[in-house]
Amino acid sequence: MLTFLPPEVLENICEKLNGRDLKRLSLTSRWLHQTTFRQLWRSITIIPRSSRERHCITPSGPPQQCLQPTRELRFDVGVEADPMHCVHAYDCLGYMGNWLEKDPRLHDTWEGRSDSFGYERGRLVRVKYECLAQRTMAMLRRFEGGQLETFVWNYTSCIPSEVLEYLALKHPFIQGLSLTTDPFCSRFNRWSRTTDLNLSGFHNIRRFSWKAPMGCHFNNIANVVQTNANHLEELEVDLQCWSRQWEDRETRVIRHKGDSEEWDKIPASTMLARDMFGLGSEGSVNTCFPKMRSLKLTRVPLKDETTNTTVTAASINLAGLTSLTLRVCPYWTLLLEDMVQSTAPIKVKSFEILDFYLQTPNVTAVSKATAITDFIESFDGLEELYISHCGPTPVLEFWDHLSRHASTLKAFVHHQRITDQDDELLLSRKGRDLLDPAISEHDLDRIRQDLIQNPLSRLNLEFIGLTCAPEYLPDILLPFVSKHSLKVLHIRNTGANAGISHSCVFDKALESKITDAEQSGASVSDVIKDNGIQGEINIGVGERREWKTAPLKKSFRVFADWVFGPEGIKSLEYIVAGDLSHGSRYSDSNALICRSTEGWRYRVISQKTGGEEWVDVKSRFGKALEACPVENIVPEYN
Repeated sequence: MLTFLPPEVLENICEKLNGRDLKRLSLTSRWLHQTTFRQLWRSITIIPRSSRERHCITPSGPPQQCLQPTRELRFDVGVEADPMHCVHAYDCLGYMGNWLEKDPRLHDTWEGRSDSFGYERGRLVRVKYECLAQRTMAMLRRFEGGQLETFVWNYTSCIPSEVLEYLALKHPFIQGLSLTTDPFCSRFNRWSRTTDLNLSGFHNIRRFSWKAPMGCHFNNIANVVQTNANHLEELEVDLQCWSRQWEDRETRVIRHKGDSEEWDKIPASTMLARDMFGLGSEGSVNTCFPKMRSLKLTRVPLKDETTNTTVTAASINLAGLTSLTLRVCPYWTLLLEDMVQSTAPIKVKSFEILDFYLQTPNVTAVSKATAITDFIESFDGLEELYISHCGPTPVLEFWDHLSRHASTLKAFVHHQRITDQDDELLLSRKGRDLLDPAISEHDLDRIRQDLIQNPLSRLNLEFIGLTCAPEYLPDILLPFVSKHSLKVLHIRNTGANAGISHSCVFDKALESKITDAEQSGASVSDVIKDNGIQGEINIGVGERREWKTAPLKKSFRVFADWVFGPEGIKSLEYIVAGDLSHGSRYSDSNALICRSTEGWRYRVISQKTGGEEWVDVKSRFGKALEACPVENIVPEYN
């Protein structure tokens, strides 16, 4: 049947398929393999052996004929990987060598050879990083000049300066540049904290992203943004949460020599915002982005307190903006208020707010919630809404404001966090998830008796993410029993709290007792001598044996029995539990629960085990699962 389609139609179909499905299609016949060849090899991803061995990539790669249609080159650690540190963190000093064909070994390092310090054998380098640089350059040299349109460095590592120099020289018309580095790596230019990167040769960038930059990279970022502002369509800058000591250090690094003492107290992030958005002194003109479609900022202030200038709606092409993400950006409410007051129509399809200030006074929390609701009520057509703020906020009242987007909204995340009362624990400074949905008993009775009183009854969501404990979920999700829309429920638990907070899904206490019994060679019933919970123990042992996971909590088991049962939500495919914001960082605590056709109503699959179900839910709803991350991409070290 596909053979009868016009080539341009088939090509359009191929563009809509993800890499996995496109590969499967190409293997169905020789004709389809030839037809899909160009689209299949349009993007190439170089994945290392492991996140600890990012230098171990093949320098040869695919056959040369496969590289001819390639327009996008990606260096990626993989969907599940979470490297957390730069390549330098696991590196050793050694003498310069050729590592295109062999991996550096301990014998190649200065430490391993126990040589006296000196340059008798050549220049000293960090051998793994040098290996990565050599192999990356070898791969780049296989492409013809001007061939690449997009380059992605998602290695959470310093990027060799020669890579960017080569790209700017040989691929000057590159349109997409995305970098993920390590802001805490001090092995690179340890003393001066200066950068040898030069991005001044990129003049045609339409899509620019830099996650986790160092302070010494801020000038590079500002220059790229300013140079390409007139045609920049997508901008993402993700700054990491720094301790006060590190913030002071980075501020000193980027302070201009001619600055007066008053500039000394300005945070590094504010100086970046000033240079990037043109938030200079009175009379200066804000940088304008007439083609902007997607703006994604993390910890970038939207107002310069010194000059009292703000990022305005007029500067970001409000009529064309379809995606807006603001994570922990000071003064974000000012931008939303300006957008509401603007005469230009708002056409945002995806909107995310992460506001994570635990000591927020109640009156401020209310005003921020009002800024969000005023914004989402000022336009139509929202498809994705991801909100994480410090509560508690009356959720039914908050959710009432979503009805304007009832016909379009498909994915909704509402993640509330509150201050942890235990000041003794270091992790409590990050707060904790609000398990109580802040719905009074009166309101719970009201939405039980009349589904129309539940604001979710007016929505046709495919995905919903909440922090509610399982015992509250049946009342909240009851409207979806009669609908056919809801596919995925994400019970969100912040991974940073996993060690101090009880899991909503797994009974870790029972798991510990079962493990102790197994290690001692005794039966579980002998170790846990409580006839009142003997039935619970037997069920837990069976679950553990069947799924190779910790036994479920009784409250979650009751909920799962209902939601996957005959009176539950028949359209629901998956329950995902845990923190998916950083790959496999919390894979031990993350789980997927799906329907089962054999024996049990459902089965539990840990993220560590993986499988087709995990691949499916991430490919369809990965953005929603990763929304509103509390933690850094790179935890602070050194």
